[in-house]
Amino acid sequence: MSLIDRHILRTFAPPFFFGLSVTTFILMIDVLQKYVDLFLDKGIRLAIVAEVLLLSLGHIFALTVPMGILIGVLMAVGHMAADNEVTALKANGVSLYRIAAPLILVGLLTGILMVGYNHWVLPRTNYRLTQLLVDIHHRRPTFAIRENAFVSIDEQYTIFVRHKDSRSGRLEDVILVKREGRGDTHPDVIVAKWGRLVGKGQGRLQLDLYSGEYHSLPDRRNPVVYHRTAFDRQTFSISLGDDYGLGGGDVRKNDRSMDLHELKVAQREEWDLYEKAIDESRSLLREALNPLLVILDSGDVEAARMGGTAVSERRRLAGEFDRRGRALAVKGQVARSHHNRSGRYAVEYHKKFAIPGACLVFVLLGVPLAVTTSRGGRGVSVGLSLAAYVIYYLFLSGGEKLADRGFLSPWLAMWAANLLLGPLGIYYLYQSVQETHIIHFQLPSWLRRPKTESP
Repeated sequence: MSLIDRHILRTFAPPFFFGLSVTTFILMIDVLQKYVDLFLDKGIRLAIVAEVLLLSLGHIFALTVPMGILIGVLMAVGHMAADNEVTALKANGVSLYRIAAPLILVGLLTGILMVGYNHWVLPRTNYRLTQLLVDIHHRRPTFAIRENAFVSIDEQYTIFVRHKDSRSGRLEDVILVKREGRGDTHPDVIVAKWGRLVGKGQGRLQLDLYSGEYHSLPDRRNPVVYHRTAFDRQTFSISLGDDYGLGGGDVRKNDRSMDLHELKVAQREEWDLYEKAIDESRSLLREALNPLLVILDSGDVEAARMGGTAVSERRRLAGEFDRRGRALAVKGQVARSHHNRSGRYAVEYHKKFAIPGACLVFVLLGVPLAVTTSRGGRGVSVGLSLAAYVIYYLFLSGGEKLADRGFLSPWLAMWAANLLLGPLGIYYLYQSVQETHIIHFQLPSWLRRPKTESP
């Protein structure tokens, strides 16, 4: 390793760890807000709280390491450019490509290490964190419920409480919204003066409501008919969902708790189930339409191979068609569910490569940005880092949501930011080598120091 490489890496290391520490601390603030009840609830031991926070660092590091790379490159190269070290190196025949080479190597090696981290370390920390949180939910069922906010317990129930007591599980001024599914636009609403939430094991909760009213529409197709029923006590059994198994060591793995091999296998299984559901839907559709098509073509009920009078058979045919239509709708929902699950596994698989790839992308983008904005100081470097990462995160999170809903291919959703910023960084690096800057940074006139004339 040459003297130039050692100097560049020594200049890069402190701002990299600075950026890693700052961004990790910022994201940890969100974790602390999320789990603040663990600190306030005396029933949870401090050792468990510390383990939850430590395990939360697992998925935080996966996001902050690329951010630290970008901040380190911007601050290190920017500092060298501001001190005219880059100019001196160029005067001695060292091109900007040569200056960027050790940083590009660092970005590449860091990306490879992060792929290994995402494969071996991250799934295990996420899985252990899920185990702890499920155990806490079983011991303190009200842990996930926030006061004065609507909280979705699962796809069927959403709850609102005015006050809660985490120790006893007592809830005050409860509103429970009960849906038959995600597409239910006329849910049942249950209002109660108070209630109690109790863990029942096996991934289930029991919600007892007292002194309340049950509001419902008995016929969803006729909103005019409305029922209101008063009750002294009403009990609801609530499931914690597929991601929560039997608690403790029996918690099922979700997409964030699987390594690359497990994600590939799960994605393939869900896709096979999706194709099977599609084939069954086609068979149901053919069975439902075939008698109707025969009658429409011939106008004769006998042609449909049915006995009896025309009126009775047409009625029976209509009932059969309606039954098969409902079965077809259910099968379509099953197929859509398997398709979405397959997409989520594929998204998580590509994410484990795409985010580490950002380490190299941010180096390619950061070196020319640092040279161009070197006069702006460290504040500009940090600001540009945040702006670039916000753009990257918007692409990543937006693409993940679109892919989960089946609107975008999983690989494109996860790699879109790299495919956009990577070539942009290469082009901008080339322009910087050619001394053609496409971004000119200059402080506003009202921020510049007035020039003082020498006597």
